[in-house]
Amino acid sequence: MSVFTLKELEKNLPPVASINGMQVKEFLQTLQDENLIRVEKIGSGNWYWCFMSDAKKTKEHVINNLKAEESKLVASTADTERQIEEEMAKREDDDEMLEGNGMDRKALLEAHDTLFKEKMVLDKQLACYSDNDPAEILSKMEEAKRLKASAIRWTDNIESLESFLMTLTSDRNQIAEFMQSACGDEYVLGEGLKEL
Repeated sequence: MSVFTLKELEKNLPPVASINGMQVKEFLQTLQDENLIRVEKIGSGNWYWCFMSDAKKTKEHVINNLKAEESKLVASTADTERQIEEEMAKREDDDEMLEGNGMDRKALLEAHDTLFKEKMVLDKQLACYSDNDPAEILSKMEEAKRLKASAIRWTDNIESLESFLMTLTSDRNQIAEFMQSACGDEYVLGEGLKEL
């Protein structure tokens, strides 16, 4: 219920709160950010205080928010349970309809599992023949075209750079050395870039 100045807090807080005197301002800022204390600039100094009623109001606000969230969760749980019951009733109706047609749900599930396992085996076998798969071949052809176009574009860019450097320096040996260091084994002195 008391009001303190910053200097008073810097003097009193370290022994009480077991913090370093240099950390008092950070500690106060944290408390202020969490709305646990209030601060007011009066004159040239800051005054700090905390009223019990403010703490009580904050706790009541948190409790009210939690109660509202709890009621929402209870309503959501009840709605989910209702949907589960509706789905179970629908499944029972489906089971009765299947039994009326001479089909058993258990037999259908077993057939589904068998077909799923068979599909997995066939997928593995198909993967073995992926080298001859028309879709895979078309995909590889498209990728090869895309990579070739990219290689041509970058070759043109490198040759443009080479001609630009020639206009700047007009020293073929210096440009050849630069291109050799930049392109590595792909550049042949006197010939330019290797053909792919």
